[in-house]
Amino acid sequence: MMRSARTRTGALCLLLIGASAFSSGAGQERSPGSASAETVVRAEGPRELLPLASALRNAWREQSEDVEVSLGAGLSDRARLDALANGAIDVAFVGHGLDPLGAAARGMAAHKLGVTAVVFAVHADVTTRDLKPADLCDIYAGRVTTWDAYGGPSIPIQPLLRSESEPDAEVARAAIPCLQNLTLGPAVVVARTTSDMWVALQSTSGAIGLTTSVAVRQSIVALRAVSIASVPPTDLNVLSGRYPMVRPAWLVVPSSPSPPVLRFLAFTRSERGAAAIAETGFLPVR
Repeated sequence: MMRSARTRTGALCLLLIGASAFSSGAGQERSPGSASAETVVRAEGPRELLPLASALRNAWREQSEDVEVSLGAGLSDRARLDALANGAIDVAFVGHGLDPLGAAARGMAAHKLGVTAVVFAVHADVTTRDLKPADLCDIYAGRVTTWDAYGGPSIPIQPLLRSESEPDAEVARAAIPCLQNLTLGPAVVVARTTSDMWVALQSTSGAIGLTTSVAVRQSIVALRAVSIASVPPTDLNVLSGRYPMVRPAWLVVPSSPSPPVLRFLAFTRSERGAAAIAETGFLPVR
């Protein structure tokens, strides 16, 4: 039986501070005294892409006084693309699961902004640095229960996982076939949210869990991303496709976008736009 991870509070939850900014502060107009925007580019995106979208919006504001980018959240992926198709919004930020050909058939163009690695990260007290796909399946099936089986310390393994419908879990199952129909062991804890996973990984001795390289870099208690079959999630391996678990971030626009949307799209491909993407931990794709 899967159990839900308990939510820890305190300093470790700082990652999600401002997560409501898509629907509140992130979409506010500039402060009094600044130039008024003559045109508003309406953008929607999922909350997991809030840091990326906000970084691009803020960098855009530094150079544009006549076009404002407003951010919203709350729509599902399907509703977001429907809103773009019918003109209710001007651009859509979309993550894992987008079908670029399907978007094109609906009169939209998908532009990949960046990628980030999905990783199996371990708590700071785990010294194991590499796991084979079969090792991961043994861990999550409960067939191996202590880290000394993989050259680590003699402490229990605490496996953490996201629910099957979450993007990280979908990416992992696609890359590691033995996970697809795996019966999870009794020790597996299912983290309900990204925050739950991030907190549990840092606060649980012997933990291993599914997250992203961005979350590993932002960890307060140092986490480590293990290599998969001796392939670490380095920038080079992720961009080349050698590392098998990767999540993209897309900007989807109409096939015939308005001039302000074209300007914003060009900005995301510029040096400053790439720098803003990189600031959030994504690797820019240009």
